[in-house]
Amino acid sequence: MVHIEIILPIFNELKNIPVLLERLDLIKKELKSEVSMSYLFINDGSTDGSTELLTSLHRSRSDIRVVHLLHNFGHGPALACGVENFQGDLALFMDADLQDPPEAIPEMFAAWKKGAKTVVAERSSRSEKNKILFNTFYYLLHKVAPTLPPVNFGTHCLLDASVIDRIKVLKEKNRYFPGLVGFTSSKIEAVPIHRLERHEGKSRVGLRGLINLAITAFLSFSSTPVRLVSVIGLVCSIIALTSGIVFVIVKIFTDLAIPGWASTMSALAFGSGIQLLCLGIIGEYIARIYDEVKQRPLYLVDTILENPVNKTLSKEDAIFVPRIINF
Repeated sequence: MVHIEIILPIFNELKNIPVLLERLDLIKKELKSEVSMSYLFINDGSTDGSTELLTSLHRSRSDIRVVHLLHNFGHGPALACGVENFQGDLALFMDADLQDPPEAIPEMFAAWKKGAKTVVAERSSRSEKNKILFNTFYYLLHKVAPTLPPVNFGTHCLLDASVIDRIKVLKEKNRYFPGLVGFTSSKIEAVPIHRLERHEGKSRVGLRGLINLAITAFLSFSSTPVRLVSVIGLVCSIIALTSGIVFVIVKIFTDLAIPGWASTMSALAFGSGIQLLCLGIIGEYIARIYDEVKQRPLYLVDTILENPVNKTLSKEDAIFVPRIINF
């Protein structure tokens, strides 16, 4: 029997966890003749009571494992922790906010049975307010990073253990998870879904976090931004040279040259702005290089609540293993 481990990064999802588990348990019953399922919760430093709830669930259920991170490291490191601690034949990644419906799992599993090693929940439509921004992001990303598959998906995907093994080899600190999935997959099978609003609460990522994730995606899988610096510099040089020639001709051969500082200051402001833009783009690459060379762990584990897969344990059998992970 195939074993699927559902990997769930958690950050302050106290109200969503019970609803999510209820819906996942229904899918577990639906697939019980073909699949055994367990849950791996990665608690990314929750402060709303999710920590206590997950610990309680682990003690009462033999199909739940929990990794409590030392504090909040972010969504990407939490997913990396899930990759590193995965046990099973298939890994099903999804967020706990229920924006990507878990009811797509049976269809994703059916695609895997037909031979697909990587199955993703493609966001064919959205209920989110800022869907225009998301659509623009995916359009631009696929334009500047043609090596990535032209599929709009996020965390929700079903990966064969062979794909997980390839992702484990990738050690970069600035991680765009859909990009890593695409990079380590020979072919991606997409199951269309309608992306919903959060079930409860507000998004913890926010606009700033989304912008940072978008920058990470562009810089991790495309050299277009830094090449754009060269193009901007070349274009500005051509404009400056052309303007200089025109100014000299006007000065020598006509009486239209008007002395003043407005044109000079405008040119200086334009040039300074271009220089700062170019430095900013280069600086983003340098900052990420600095993150890589520091060689700090991507995340630190506080406690692992471990239940062996497919084995029923009593409350007293729960294993508490504090440790530090270097990833």
